[in-house]
Amino acid sequence: MKTLSLVAGLCFLAAAGSATGALTQEQRPSLAVTDTRPFEVRGVGFEPRERVQVLLAVNGTQHWRGAIASQAGVFTVEFRAPLGACSRFTVRAYGSKGSTARIVPRRAQIDCASPTSGSSTT
Repeated sequence: MKTLSLVAGLCFLAAAGSATGALTQEQRPSLAVTDTRPFEVRGVGFEPRERVQVLLAVNGTQHWRGAIASQAGVFTVEFRAPLGACSRFTVRAYGSKGSTARIVPRRAQIDCASPTSGSSTT
C-alpha cells in the first residue's frame, strides 16, 4: 500500500513539474500568413496588450498596419495590398514592449512560373 502511495505521489509530482514547465516556458513571437486574398497575418507569442506595428513589404512597396495583441499575445492584421502570384514579400512585426518577429522573403506561391520558363524560339 505504501509503495502504491509513493508511486502515485511521484507521478503527481512529475505531472505537476511538467505542467509548471509548460506554463512558464515563454513562446517566442512568430508570424504566419493565414490568407492571401486579402493578405492576412496572424501574430502569436507577443506580450499581453502590446501595441504592434506590422510591415508588409511587397515588390519594393511598404504597407503598415497597427494592432494590439490580446491578453494571450495574439493579433491579426489584414492588408489590401496588390500581391500577384510571383510577388516577393517580407513581413515584420515590431511590438511596443520589445517583441519582434518576421517572415523571411519568399514568393507568394511556390509554383509561380519564372519569366524564363516556357517555350523558346530559335
